Amino acid sequence: MSEQNRTGVQRTRPVRADVRQALLKPGCSHLYPGIPTGEWQPVAVMADQVCAVRPDLWPGSSPAVDRVLDERHFEFRGRLSAGALDDQRRSRHEERRDREAGLE
Repeated sequence: MSEQNRTGVQRTRPVRADVRQALLKPGCSHLYPGIPTGEWQPVAVMADQVCAVRPDLWPGSSPAVDRVLDERHFEFRGRLSAGALDDQRRSRHEERRDREAGLE
């Protein structure tokens, strides 16, 4: 939501740095009926909304689905989850191991 200050200029609500947020891109609204575009929501809330309108996107519902929120359809901001940070660390560790083994 936004609010106006005394000069009539619109301000946006401050972003909490500790909460990962997602926004449905306008060009993808037809894929997720009922979910508003241009509105930042916590990722957990957005994932629940997506699963409600697209039950075929539940993780594990098909081999092709590994994430509910497709990066082609959503924008993200805020801090990454602990799981995402673990994935990044694991990837860097694997790259370092491969370099040391001469497997690049």
